[in-house]
Amino acid sequence: MSTDNDAQDATGEREIILIVNAQKKPWAETTISYAQVTHLAYPEPAPPGVVITYTVEYERGPHSNREGSLTVGNSVQVKNGMIFVVTETGRS
Repeated sequence: MSTDNDAQDATGEREIILIVNAQKKPWAETTISYAQVTHLAYPEPAPPGVVITYTVEYERGPHSNREGSLTVGNSVQVKNGMIFVVTETGRS
């Protein structure tokens, strides 16, 4: 019997579904970076000359990082059903 935590795709690879700003996003890696999760949340690039900063908070992560904040240049291990909330916090 398969559960959400051990779902596999047709090739037998483990399928990870992340929840990013309440939207299900498939993910194939065991970690995700700040840049990757902000791109999942906001896939459109910023207008030329505009720099956008984000706050990234997560919960329901694996034992090594159950919850917290993700900052520029860092990454975290992920697990199926992990929740990310990405909020735009500034423009310059």
